[in-house]
Amino acid sequence: MASVSPAGRRATDVLGIVAIILAAFILLPALMIFLIGLAPEMNAIWWLGIVLLPIMGFLGLVALIVGIVGIVLRVRAHRTPVLSIIGTALGVVLVLPLVWLFLSSAA
Repeated sequence: MASVSPAGRRATDVLGIVAIILAAFILLPALMIFLIGLAPEMNAIWWLGIVLLPIMGFLGLVALIVGIVGIVLRVRAHRTPVLSIIGTALGVVLVLPLVWLFLSSAA
């Protein structure tokens, strides 16, 4: 029997997949709350955005760190870090509202 050589296998970007899953875990509920809140009868749902904001910032930061580590490891292994870049971008998208909230001027 012939065995498959390690060089013939394709290495998956595990850290990129983890970063995408972490980002999607909070991005989908936040997007749902935003879209439901646009309906005139559902204005009371915006308080859930206040509850989700710290969770969104924390998971976004974790996804950002995992994505950056994935990019560094994939580049050092001379492979393309596509999924890690996507996970990092989603992490940045999740952290930006919290950063914007802290850096905006109070009226």
